Amino acid sequence: MTAPIRIGDLLKDKGFIGDQHIRYALQVQRVTKEKLGQVLTRTGLVSEYDLVNSVAQQLGIKYVNLNTVSPDLALLKRFNRNTCLAQRVFPYAQVENEIVAAIADVPDDRTTQFLVRATGMRPQYVMAEESRVIASIYNYFYFLDNPVEKLMQREVGIIAADTSRTVSPDTLINYILLWAVKQRATDIHIRPMAQGLALAFRVDGVLSNVAFMPPQLQRIVTSIKLQAGMDIAEQRLPQDGRWTANLLERRYDIRASTIVTPFGENVALRLLSQERASFSLAALGFLPDAVEAMRKVFDEPFGIVLLSGPTGSGKSTTLVAGLTSLDLLGKNVLTVENPIEYVVPLARQTQVNEPAGYNFSNAMRYFLRHDPDVVLIGEMRDTETAKTALTAATTGHMVLSTLHANTALGAIPRLQGLEMDTEMLAESLIAVVSQRLVRTICPHCVETYQPTAADLEYLGVDVKELKRGKGCADCNQTGYLGRTLVYEIMVVEREIRQLLEKSADLTEIEDSLVRKGFKNMFDIGVQKAVMGITTVEELQRVLGKTRF
Repeated sequence: MTAPIRIGDLLKDKGFIGDQHIRYALQVQRVTKEKLGQVLTRTGLVSEYDLVNSVAQQLGIKYVNLNTVSPDLALLKRFNRNTCLAQRVFPYAQVENEIVAAIADVPDDRTTQFLVRATGMRPQYVMAEESRVIASIYNYFYFLDNPVEKLMQREVGIIAADTSRTVSPDTLINYILLWAVKQRATDIHIRPMAQGLALAFRVDGVLSNVAFMPPQLQRIVTSIKLQAGMDIAEQRLPQDGRWTANLLERRYDIRASTIVTPFGENVALRLLSQERASFSLAALGFLPDAVEAMRKVFDEPFGIVLLSGPTGSGKSTTLVAGLTSLDLLGKNVLTVENPIEYVVPLARQTQVNEPAGYNFSNAMRYFLRHDPDVVLIGEMRDTETAKTALTAATTGHMVLSTLHANTALGAIPRLQGLEMDTEMLAESLIAVVSQRLVRTICPHCVETYQPTAADLEYLGVDVKELKRGKGCADCNQTGYLGRTLVYEIMVVEREIRQLLEKSADLTEIEDSLVRKGFKNMFDIGVQKAVMGITTVEELQRVLGKTRF
């Protein structure tokens, strides 16, 4: 039996929590009867990643990101789903005469005996977040018994042959959603063509066609519009809607949008998992020096911190990760979002309601009456919201928000375009973080190669070898599995404030930043390519082929 670990003391020693957090968690534990670690992660005091990594380091057990794991399906058939759930163990591979099993807590004799009885082999434990262990059990055991691709094709045939239109397309829509979840897709596109409907998934930021359906399937668009609360009689104008779906024991907010094309209505679906926020800045892809810089930025008592980047670059996720890195126990945090993507238990979260007249700009006026310490605005997109946020920052509040700008430096003219007072902006702006998401090399088919002259010229560094993915079944022959961040952090220190106050040129501000060691997104991308995390081709796809 492994000696018990005092989770509270372990996390306190590593600087993740203090005595007040432990006292609060113990108060909650007396009511909920949960384990202390579960209370700490559920309330957002510690991220699951930090908790599991701390325990793994203490036990000398390897941490594994289950999102990049491809389990041995023949091995899974030897186990029962409900027993795996009860034990919180996910056995996914066999290495020689040992079973590799992911756990979220200190292994005990019961778990070991369960694995030995099922396979006759001793376990080799790795550690992973509990939410990912549970999700993996639900996902893989379901798809083991339900080959969703084949079920979907069967349903397509049934609906295509249903000339009387008595069969509802709802089952097919559910299979499409499940297939998207299996493929880790964030978006689904149903695109009408002259000869039928093309089905495409966006996975790791790249759109790919996955199926082509006969023209009789056009009526699934009507079913989607019904579920999303749209007007099915209106087929001339674009529409937006949403609905909530339960998929593999998880709730998803599905945002639907239609536009009219010559061949019919085009549908785009965004899948948003309604999950509790439990993010770590390190787990998102920030390197150690950047994690430290980000924590200092978010820990400032007042001012504005902005996350910039295009749609789908992970701004909101990073913003929530930064928010949860704060000591929320002693702060009154209010948010206005559209929609609420992640639940932060210790924050008071509200959602935009345009029909009722509740939006980003007027939310700030209500918030200031609630004595907030931190205010999170989902998006700063109009002059009124920007000016109200600036007023809040200059009156002693921390304001967090996102902004559409291509670079951290580019956020300055964008803010000036929102009619922000330059002197007040210089006084209030703490930092701007700009980011993009790049795909990471598949660990199952990674190979080393000698870089070409073009690679070396693009990277601007002398390196003997780089890595890339050959393509395998685990990554759908793409060579990539998962994504990480490339980013730049512009911290507004005294010299930058002075330059902002006198409306200096951006080149002058950039020169000052570079002198202080500023790294842009390209610099971080090069660093991650050299580290074997991503590839030159992926950097060129996301950041461009020309090095400026």
